[in-house]
Amino acid sequence: MGDSDESLDRASASADFLEWSFSLKGESSPWSVEQSMTQLLAHESAEGIGLPLADAVPADAAVIHELGRRRTPTAVAALRGFQAMSTIDTQRELARLNADRLVGHGLPEPPWAGTIGRVDVDCCRWTHDPYGETAVLLCGFSYGGADEHGILTVIDQAIGGGRIREILLGTRVDSLRQLLDRTHGGEDGFVTEPLDPALARRLLEDAVATSDELMENPEYKLRPMPDAYRKMRALTLARARALSDVAAPPEPFPTTVEIELLKRAFLASEAAAGFPTDGTASRAVDLLVEQFVEQAACHPLQLGPRRVLAVLGLPALAAEAGADPVAGPVLPDVAAAWVGWTATERGLSTDARERLARTADQACAQLRSAIAGGDPPV
Repeated sequence: MGDSDESLDRASASADFLEWSFSLKGESSPWSVEQSMTQLLAHESAEGIGLPLADAVPADAAVIHELGRRRTPTAVAALRGFQAMSTIDTQRELARLNADRLVGHGLPEPPWAGTIGRVDVDCCRWTHDPYGETAVLLCGFSYGGADEHGILTVIDQAIGGGRIREILLGTRVDSLRQLLDRTHGGEDGFVTEPLDPALARRLLEDAVATSDELMENPEYKLRPMPDAYRKMRALTLARARALSDVAAPPEPFPTTVEIELLKRAFLASEAAAGFPTDGTASRAVDLLVEQFVEQAACHPLQLGPRRVLAVLGLPALAAEAGADPVAGPVLPDVAAAWVGWTATERGLSTDARERLARTADQACAQLRSAIAGGDPPV
């Protein structure tokens, strides 16, 4: 049997399973269908090993095509489930077209088809640190007050578009809101406030995209995805779409010209007043900012403790500085001054600036030791 025949057999078996599952649901609520579909779209076996996303996408498309060939009410129900919950735009449309065609042939719609996914947004709040490195989102939903549920998501924004660090589904939104509110203030200066639903959609969709990339990347070993991530992925994206018709546009990354203007503004500021004016400091700034932009893919002005520690600890930065007898010796001092200057430019609070300065001092001491070829201080 060839690969094509095996794929068809797997699609047929999966379609059989879906029809069987929906035959058991009967007059199910849209919420129960969504919970079932998000579990199915996780592609996890009994052992908990998920099918790679690259394989899951064509596998789902094949199942949708197979269901479209079947003139049964359960096939229509399964297709409506895909239409509501698939994580791929084209697959949701493909499921809709197939379901519409079957209904056109006289097959009945499932009772929940007209309401699935049409939830009320009852809560949209977040708490975030002053540096833009960590965000905790709470989005609460219900079907007209029934089937209340909320998704609490911790997003590590220091990595690319944000990586999902924790994700929790709860059926008591007030309890989740109290949990969120307890993060307000404290040593890290977290602020809790209402969140624009369009911005919440972008943050969630960007975080899922980054998390997917890291999860499928065998070279990423820093920290595994949360156990609930795959099981919550389809529901999280479905609820992100329910938050707003469109996502808020991403914050623009600075252009080359804007980055050069930032460098010049720093060099002309009081923060750089004590550095040589012979071009040495300028070379050090070029080297530093290049690491933030090219290696860490972060805005050189939007710095927090974790971004500073990560970038100043890059072996490539120490190696390049060590190979540059002019800029290398002044780089740690320039880096500390740059970090302090960015904090002032962003208008961070005194506490936030002090915490960032302490981190910068630690990171610069380690960088200085690495440039000199010694062991970094503990």
